[in-house]
Amino acid sequence: MLPSRLSYLIGETLAGAFFLLSRGRRRVIADNLGTALGLSQAAFGKTGFRLMLNFGRNVVDTFRLPYLGPGSLIEMVDITGKAKLDAALASGRGVVLVTAHLGSWELGGAALAVMGYAITTVAGVQFSPALSPFVKKIKQDLGIDVVSSTTGLRRIMKALARGEVVALHIDGDQFVGGIKVDFFARKACFPTGPAALAVRTGSAVLPAFAVRTGRRRINIVIEDEIPTRGCDEAGITRMIVEVVEAYIKRYPEQWCMFRPFWEARP
Repeated sequence: MLPSRLSYLIGETLAGAFFLLSRGRRRVIADNLGTALGLSQAAFGKTGFRLMLNFGRNVVDTFRLPYLGPGSLIEMVDITGKAKLDAALASGRGVVLVTAHLGSWELGGAALAVMGYAITTVAGVQFSPALSPFVKKIKQDLGIDVVSSTTGLRRIMKALARGEVVALHIDGDQFVGGIKVDFFARKACFPTGPAALAVRTGSAVLPAFAVRTGRRRINIVIEDEIPTRGCDEAGITRMIVEVVEAYIKRYPEQWCMFRPFWEARP
């Protein structure tokens, strides 16, 4: 019900206050950005604060989605590399669109759905366990098929067989297992789901990121297709991670990662 400018101001203020007051959250962000980019404490303070402001805007983006008409939503979005996505879909193979928690990923997915792309995505806990069902409903109302990482494989396979888009986060924490890959010169565990789908189905793998370019504006950037022919899951995953690493280097204040990313996982 609030004007967008006031909504973003509230989101930014609450996120900034949380950053300043939450020592634990600051420590995790500092460890992640320090490992990734070698930021000093002085540099971290500025980058970390901007990161939380971006997250506050992401929250506002998500909860305003039900009240934005398709035209208003599309006006907030630029798209670079759309021809790459269209060409991959035209081949009939289906597309695994791989992204990270960078920029405004919820707004990016919603915009693609409104543009007419059939999207299936995997979602775990979003914002909090109490809010997850509401966020899931927002996506479903936009036409996005939201599935579980443990029970959604059949629906994912059917979507790819129909030549549709399956959107997956490579840095999500809802996955079990995976492989260790060099990430900023240190081993980190990443899920092999996107690579496994490509090997199994022959689907195209395209990295894509919803980079924030303004307070209420993003640019969906679709990168070149990852070469998968003759590659195994480990090799494909490494190539995906290299693209993600490049984007985090370019936009460190937009990588909203709030868990210890290099923490050992079973």
